[in-house]
Amino acid sequence: MRTQTHIIDSRAVKAVIAQLPDHWVVRELTERDYGIDLMVEIFVPGLTDANGKDAFAETGAVFHIQIKGVDEQIQPVKAGTINYCIGKKSLAYVEKFSIPFFLFRVSVADPQKIYFLWIQRYIKDVMDREDPMWREENENSITVCIHPENELPQGLKKIEDIAFRPKYLEELLEFSQIYEDIGNRINAMRIGQHAVNEGVIKDIKNRAYRARRLNVLLTRNNCCIDRNSLDKLIQYITELNTADGRNQPIPDEHNLEMLANSMTGLDFVENMVFENEGSVAY
Repeated sequence: MRTQTHIIDSRAVKAVIAQLPDHWVVRELTERDYGIDLMVEIFVPGLTDANGKDAFAETGAVFHIQIKGVDEQIQPVKAGTINYCIGKKSLAYVEKFSIPFFLFRVSVADPQKIYFLWIQRYIKDVMDREDPMWREENENSITVCIHPENELPQGLKKIEDIAFRPKYLEELLEFSQIYEDIGNRINAMRIGQHAVNEGVIKDIKNRAYRARRLNVLLTRNNCCIDRNSLDKLIQYITELNTADGRNQPIPDEHNLEMLANSMTGLDFVENMVFENEGSVAY
């Protein structure tokens, strides 16, 4: 039997898909009992096909969506937020994912009004701060509050940035390890405690070349470090086989160090930026 609830759910899914960019790949999941209605993979512009028309590149950035539809208008509460009562079992399931997981609230009576919440970050920034024992309490559900700025379609850029975050953090960790290794070896060379020969220079350059391939990090960081910065670093490493080269400062050294150390306090900085914009990270 197909009930009105099933029909509302289907209409809500269609409304969400209609608001997502056509060049994103949206996959509906048949086993929705687990709480995942859609899995979305982000593609970005910048390519052309054989006929010279716009084409879109895969990024590997993905996110999950759980959709909750209603047939009446969605009304903010007095605080201005869009509230929803969600089961703790659903929250426990979402917490297991490293892939960003969003809750979408949809009114099929007004399908242009779609609100979203990044659930994992909301748990960390709000629920665990306000009541760290909420998991152990007797209630089976809890009310989450969606910021009114989290609305489609204007929130698509925010969703895209969040979807890239796991890969960004992975690449940031790798970059931090690479740059620490390069910096330590250069400092050791300067004081005569590290061999300097073609093999050593080649190995250090290869490490820098690896950092140059960290595409998400180099295109999305706020430290003014891009591929040109890594090219200058590689050229600098090439000249380390001379005493004069070793005495020169590393190009963009301050910004490179700032990026390498930026994982510390990253959440705080993100929250501060969003707060200045009148929004929230989640």
